[in-house]
Amino acid sequence: MYIIEHALLNLVKNKGRNILLGVIIFAIITAIVVALAIFNTTGIVIDETRAALQSAVRVAPQRQTLSGGGAITLGGGQQETGISLEQYLSFSESEFLDGSDIRESNRNADGVDAVYYLKRPDMLAAFEMELRNKGLPDDYTVRTDESAFDNVVGPVESLQNLALTFLLIVFALGAVIMLLISAIAIRERKYEIGVLRAMGMKKKKVAVGLWAEIIVITCICFAFAIGAGTMLSQPVSDAIMTGQAQSADTGSSSLSDRLSGMDNPQPEKIDITMSGFTALQILGISVLLASIAGIVSVSRITKCEPIKILMERT
Repeated sequence: MYIIEHALLNLVKNKGRNILLGVIIFAIITAIVVALAIFNTTGIVIDETRAALQSAVRVAPQRQTLSGGGAITLGGGQQETGISLEQYLSFSESEFLDGSDIRESNRNADGVDAVYYLKRPDMLAAFEMELRNKGLPDDYTVRTDESAFDNVVGPVESLQNLALTFLLIVFALGAVIMLLISAIAIRERKYEIGVLRAMGMKKKKVAVGLWAEIIVITCICFAFAIGAGTMLSQPVSDAIMTGQAQSADTGSSSLSDRLSGMDNPQPEKIDITMSGFTALQILGISVLLASIAGIVSVSRITKCEPIKILMERT
């Protein structure tokens, strides 16, 4: 208890130094809040979009060209009559589907653009087997639209990677800066440490007291930085997305409609949120940085004997 009381008294007694340290810790934690909030939110968006797009299935011939007679010429030169609109419609009558979007279009050599929405992505194999039994030729594929996923999620993945890179840089620079500042602050307090040691206080208690001071400062800064970082996360995300915005063409307006029902549908706009898990992650990173700085700096001082420290002061 004495160690905690002594640490709190030192915070008040050394206002100037602790305010400077607090400002730096506040800036570091704010940057961590922004980076981690964007990283976690984009991860959720990517997972939701992947689940939606993996449920969207297209049926199309392999390597196709449209011949003059309206038939389909495959890669080996073999011609097939293709699949009629009625067959595409019959495929939509399946217990594995949650819906479908079938329309006449030049996208497919059959003159039909069909997207089938599975109830679950893991039903793809069963749905394909059902279509084969209904007469789907072997030269036709049943697959998800990977290009749609790339178009929709590409900018979001870029934002996530950028957030992760920024987070790692902030963590590394923050650790170095806090180490330097903590080392300078501890060096200025060598005499105080020598007195405490001369009074009989053990090295462990001195180290815990100094560690408690920086942890208290970190927790206070965390309380303010979590609010500031949350407010900055959305503008930062919007600015980055605006700089790399591109139109997302999924090839199906119905698919776009389905994506619009998700929590974060469009790559041009990501609604950044701060979850309780993210807040705990930020607190853990902040305490880790403070602990690294405190332990490394204190270890250098506690190796010195109290007599030597007091003699250096004289």
